Amino acid sequence: MIKISIIGDVMLGRFVLEKYKNKPYPIVADAVKKLFIDSDFVLANLESPIVTSTSNDSLKFSASDELLDEVTFIRAFSLSNNHINDFGIKGMEETIIALENRGFQHNGLFTSEYKPIVEHCNNEKIAIFTCADMMNVEFDEENHYHTIRLHDENVLQNAIKEYKNSGYFCILYAHVGMLFTRFPNPIIRDFICAQTKTGIDCIVTVHPHCVGGYEKVNDIPIFYSLGDFLMDGSSFRRRESIVLDLIIEGGKLNSWNITPVITNMQLEVVLPLENQDKKIRNSFGFVSDKLKNVQDYISFYKMQYRKEMISHSLSTLFFLYKTKGIVGFLRVFSNRIWDVIEIFKRLLQDRSKMSYDADAVGEKHKLSNDALK
Repeated sequence: MIKISIIGDVMLGRFVLEKYKNKPYPIVADAVKKLFIDSDFVLANLESPIVTSTSNDSLKFSASDELLDEVTFIRAFSLSNNHINDFGIKGMEETIIALENRGFQHNGLFTSEYKPIVEHCNNEKIAIFTCADMMNVEFDEENHYHTIRLHDENVLQNAIKEYKNSGYFCILYAHVGMLFTRFPNPIIRDFICAQTKTGIDCIVTVHPHCVGGYEKVNDIPIFYSLGDFLMDGSSFRRRESIVLDLIIEGGKLNSWNITPVITNMQLEVVLPLENQDKKIRNSFGFVSDKLKNVQDYISFYKMQYRKEMISHSLSTLFFLYKTKGIVGFLRVFSNRIWDVIEIFKRLLQDRSKMSYDADAVGEKHKLSNDALK
């Protein structure tokens, strides 16, 4: 038997880095670290390149390698995400060196042939595949690194087939989805569900920055959006996430469990209060129920997406009011009025037909991500 723990986005830059450099602090509370004591392997998505460079653009995430010492309970990071190219090839190389110098495994960037993360433990064999559906900045011709896109089906499926045929339990950890919505867009959902026919045994997604839900397709479990394990998101909704535990025995998924965690106002990952825990679990259950029972999902999604954007906007505004006070709230609101307008423009657009998250690419995703300023 082997226990695999999977968490969502880990962003060690911006305000987290700023606070830590001012005075080092425990980014992850001991009570949360205890969740991983009996885990054989912990996987996360590294949403911030580990680089020496900095940028005035708050959407270029840069982190310092010293913060890695606060998350040593993580065994491996996925680098398949839209921020890995924020600082180009130099940033990728620095990230890989920083991770390897501190003993972390990584997956997602490769120069020749793609290989998954492989773990042998307690007579179990695990292979973890990572992929992304978009980049903020595309790789240029001089970049010798590659990353698997969700739509590179031949590359991904051939790799899965190879390890499945060798007796591995295969997990797909995919950076995919739409910003700030708990529900997968119909086209993206179809792509994810299609992967259940490749020989994969379990699928987990990250990127939407909020907790999603669960469904089973072709007897394969899919966990949509684990949320932000650690990020300085400017809404209470964005600071909720779940730890997913998978118990694998005899090459099969024996059981799974979720544990809610939150990032508090001090930018520390902690266990939520009882009512917060219940709220997150209820949200996960609500999404899971809809994924299982809604017949006309496209029509449902079109309406639900608008509700998700309204919920995200209200959560952001309430967060700013609680953290900045009325004067600070009005100042930030006035400075970000165009971002607010862009958020509400989404209410008029049909996101059900998008094959990737265009709002997370380049300038289009500025919105309220850095509204704490």
